[in-house]
This record gives sequence, C-alpha cells and structure tokens, in this order.
Amino acid sequence: MIHVDSITTALFEILQNDPVLVSSGYTIQEGEALNRDINQTPWVGLYYGSLTLDPHTLGGLIPWKADLELFLYVQEGSHRSGQEATRLLSRAQSAVLQTVCGNRTIGGTVLSLSGLEVTPFQRDLSDNQWLFTNEIAIKAELRG
Repeated sequence: MIHVDSITTALFEILQNDPVLVSSGYTIQEGEALNRDINQTPWVGLYYGSLTLDPHTLGGLIPWKADLELFLYVQEGSHRSGQEATRLLSRAQSAVLQTVCGNRTIGGTVLSLSGLEVTPFQRDLSDNQWLFTNEIAIKAELRG
C-alpha cells in the first residue's frame, strides 16, 4: 500500500536538512496554515495534493501504479519594493527546486519525479510590505 505521509515526511526532512536552506534561514513547515508573517521569510510550506491509483498489473509483478502530486509554497518578502521581493522569491524558489531535483526519488519513497510546475500563487501588498508566494507542484510516480 502507498503511505503518502511517508513521502511527505521524507520530502520535509530533505528540505529541512539541506545545507543551503538551513544556512539561509528558511522556515519549512508541513501542513500548517499559509504563512502571513513577512518576518518569517524565506518560508516553504509542504502540502499533500492528490493520489491517482491505477490498479492494473504492470508486468505481472507490481500490482499498482500511482501518480502523486505534492505542493510546495515558497514565500519571500521585502519591506522595500515588489522588485526586491520578486528577486528574493526567484532565488528562494531556485534553492528549493535545486534541493528537490537533487533527490529525484524523495529519499527512496517514490520511483521518480515525473514533473514540476511553478506558478505564481499570491502577491500580498500592504503598508510597505511585499509578501510574494509561488506554488511548486511536484509530480511523482510510484508503485505499491
């Protein structure tokens, strides 16, 4: 059987133990409410998306094929400008993507990553604060 919590835990640990993210002061959270505090950036939230199961036998030995989608929300903020927030977010996103792509089996919990999609998610602007968030959809293939 497929245990999604094992996969999210493995990805959380990979992110939390990455030397670049640690030394840069990233806050990494799993399943918590979306960050609203600009002083807690750079911030990464990890959330379970969907699991699609195909119960057909593949080659007679492995009875399940599954596609999993996880979401990472990467945030950065600035007290100076939207331009600075955008640049900081781009750097944060690159660091997170490098970490994810550096472990394509998510610690051996999936067969491989099958795709990544990055989209702007939210732009909060208020009183000289720019808090920007991008969504990274991680798609992985697994067998169970």
